[in-house]
Amino acid sequence: MKIESKWTRGIASLLIGKAMRKKLGYDVDVQLNHFRTTILEEKAHVHLDIDLELSKDELDKLIKSIGL
Repeated sequence: MKIESKWTRGIASLLIGKAMRKKLGYDVDVQLNHFRTTILEEKAHVHLDIDLELSKDELDKLIKSIGL
């Protein structure tokens, strides 16, 4: 599966950003650049190219939440 159309990537970006705000509490602007999934036999390979724009405070909050 590939998501290549600019319109579809834009919709997916908005949905990802909303989910991050609602589920995780991070105020992040998301831009999905490329998404590709390949399934061979019993393995799945996912390639994701995404840009996030967030404030320094949000970045600090994110880094602390993952233990870095």
